[in-house]
Amino acid sequence: MATNYYQDPLGVPDYSAEGMPSLFSLSNLESLGRGSVAGLLDLPYMIEGMLRGDVDPRMPQRRRVVPSSEQVLATTPRMTQPTPQAGLLETAGAFMSPAPVAAVKPVAQAVGKAGKAGLRMAGEEINAAMMGERGGLLGAMTPQPKFMLQGNNVFDPRFDARKLEQERLRNLQTTVVPIYDYSIPKINLADYQDYPFITSMSDRTRTGLLTDIDGVSLNRPVYLQGGQPYMYENPGQVWASGTKPASDIYKMAGILKQTTGKDPLYIPWVMSPSGSDFANMTGETMLSYAQTVMGKDTKKALDRQIKNRFIPDWKGLDDPASIDQFRNLSDRKRKSMKKTLLDKEFRNEGGLSIGEARLAIADPNQLNLPDASILNVGQVFPDQPLIMQSGHSAYPLGVPGQGLGAVPESRNIFDLLVMHRLNRGIIDPSSPSRKDIRTLEMKPYAGLLDESLLKSLGY
Repeated sequence: MATNYYQDPLGVPDYSAEGMPSLFSLSNLESLGRGSVAGLLDLPYMIEGMLRGDVDPRMPQRRRVVPSSEQVLATTPRMTQPTPQAGLLETAGAFMSPAPVAAVKPVAQAVGKAGKAGLRMAGEEINAAMMGERGGLLGAMTPQPKFMLQGNNVFDPRFDARKLEQERLRNLQTTVVPIYDYSIPKINLADYQDYPFITSMSDRTRTGLLTDIDGVSLNRPVYLQGGQPYMYENPGQVWASGTKPASDIYKMAGILKQTTGKDPLYIPWVMSPSGSDFANMTGETMLSYAQTVMGKDTKKALDRQIKNRFIPDWKGLDDPASIDQFRNLSDRKRKSMKKTLLDKEFRNEGGLSIGEARLAIADPNQLNLPDASILNVGQVFPDQPLIMQSGHSAYPLGVPGQGLGAVPESRNIFDLLVMHRLNRGIIDPSSPSRKDIRTLEMKPYAGLLDESLLKSLGY
């Protein structure tokens, strides 16, 4: 393909005294810049791939939210005339971009001393482009697939029951960049008459890449894995959980398949707003925010407390390996570190409150849902093997299956568990007590969407 060379519109010579294109000409510098900035668009996908492991054949194939770097370079006009080295320099620029740097190493190292600056730069550029605050390649090419929590949010106050924290929650603003672009269809439970179903609890976390909190671009964006939306972003999986819960769901699905001949539905019910505290994402958000905004002396004080009270060999907030150290803590220690140290002792030292962290990682569809509500419906494939490495940072085992869609009506799981409801003496299934909900946390439950049940639901 022929390359056309145009007169430099700025009138600056693009050639050295020897008549050869100068490496430091405006045109060559533009080529480097074009490649570097365009490479930023690949960053969220590379981060997600590193965190999940792209060698997994179950990696979801989803349409990208933003165009690839190659598409940007092919469709964006130049400001200066290209030199013969333009293509090579654009490629080199892309490799100078933080995205390929991050892709070279595991994510624990990639967001280290070199990758950290890259992630910060990428987060700032993506955020600014998505907010329409900055021009250039990203501003021109980046669509607006973000979710922002604006002031005066409508959310369950139990995200942080302390009255003095409510104002902080109402003013919280976050940006989450989706990893995949997809829509969730609405389904009719009546279409699944005589299908068995299994239910268990689900926290309110969402999916995507959390890049910004209250206008602060995180040095280490937080990968959010869900939650309820997990079944749509992980082809071949309908759920991920701990060893026993996942095994119990899988075994129950096998029994139901043998009994009915049908692959059972999976209908998770919504936990309370604090249900996300078990997952790593709440604490990782608090640590990432602290690492970004706290001053040197405050970081030293926090690092000292973490080392003395929780992790003796703590590597420090600025070391990306510290995230794995936090993940490896027991649930009890993780909760204590979040609630007693990060929240109570350091939230007024520039840190994030636990309520703000819960809200920042919450699915926007679940901010104000009643406890024990049902939302998404999936299907378990008990004839396929249990997935021993789900890819989820908090829930190691995956249950084979798929996401089907969301129920459009407001339903509670006690609407479906008729016998359990009767045994508990629950009069209003839409308003179960905390004790009633607690009984469902002990194990998965099952039922059958037979004609009588569907009629009682108004179908």
